Amino acid sequence: MSEAWAAIQRNPISGKGDRAALIMELVQHLKQRGIRPRLFSNRERMQTYVEERTRDTPPVCIVAAGGDGTVQDVVNRYPDQRIAVLPLGTENLLARYLGIPKSGAFVAEMIKQGACREIDVCQLDQRKFVLMASIGFDAAVVENLAQVRKGNISYLSYLKPIFRTFYDYPFESLLISIDDGAEEETAYHAIIVNIPAYGLNLNFSPDSVDHDGMLDLILFRRRGVFSMLLYLWQIVRGTHLTSKHVQKIQARSLRIQATRPVPIQTDGDSSGLTPAEIRVIPRGLKLIVPCPAPSIEP
Repeated sequence: MSEAWAAIQRNPISGKGDRAALIMELVQHLKQRGIRPRLFSNRERMQTYVEERTRDTPPVCIVAAGGDGTVQDVVNRYPDQRIAVLPLGTENLLARYLGIPKSGAFVAEMIKQGACREIDVCQLDQRKFVLMASIGFDAAVVENLAQVRKGNISYLSYLKPIFRTFYDYPFESLLISIDDGAEEETAYHAIIVNIPAYGLNLNFSPDSVDHDGMLDLILFRRRGVFSMLLYLWQIVRGTHLTSKHVQKIQARSLRIQATRPVPIQTDGDSSGLTPAEIRVIPRGLKLIVPCPAPSIEP
């Protein structure tokens, strides 16, 4: 009988202090449960190992040990494997959504139990993402942060990029083509939601369903800093979807254009500029989740 094994992709900047202790806890508890862990910080080396080993014995799962950016990277590198998450980032939105705590022992037992949930995954051009995407102001903040980021980030890391973006963001108009041109809309800011989880507990689309084969598109139609602050206040209060200047549309695919390139972010990472195409891949991601797995209606 082949040995059960799991590959762990560790974010290279998550290797000190409490993060290192959590990874070692996961390694120890996987061994206790008869699953051989293989830990990597070099992504290319891990990918080569997984490809070679999978020819004989597929892994129990691939573990993303890091934040949501690490999850996104693992999803793109291993689209056919089951993914587990050991949350080590600042927000850990996917882990929070799935009910996975910062515990190596918990994640090891979750992997051993093997409850699997299939959810939709999204694709921006050729790159997949899980939670959400945005085009406009907050994506510009993420882009500004990426230019100065060094090591782990905290909430305070965003202060300077936010002020810089308030000062110089041009608020370009977006033209959004929905479902291969079936409909066209314009806005100054757009949020695409797959899973209703966003930083600072903001919820742009509370009723979003992660397995319905649809994207929730939230359009903000008014321009300028004052409008953005008003929208933020409405989002915090949960009243933005009742505003006449905000619209929610469901779609399977989108094409976003602008006169000048506008920043895009996916799952909290800077992801290029417009023009871009985004589509949903129904139930294209297999996640190891706490047992019992949440039910999904057919």
